[in-house]
Amino acid sequence: MEAYQGYTSNGMVIPVGNPSMPNGLRVIITVLDQLSADDRADRAGEQKKALERFKKGLDACSPLPSEFDKIISARVNIARELEL
Repeated sequence: MEAYQGYTSNGMVIPVGNPSMPNGLRVIITVLDQLSADDRADRAGEQKKALERFKKGLDACSPLPSEFDKIISARVNIARELEL
């Protein structure tokens, strides 16, 4: 038995290093419940870009109505991971 590392992309398993395996082998795929460091960095980068677009959008909407200040003063804290 041999073990290989890999990652998923668009629903497909991509092995790291492209190992050579003979045809017809029986395989067992174990999916780990964690993201790789690269995936976490990519996600953080996408979230940062989304926040920057949001800020630019707010700047483009000025002046904002007085109701906005009342709503934003109530603040919403997201306590779980958010898919953007």
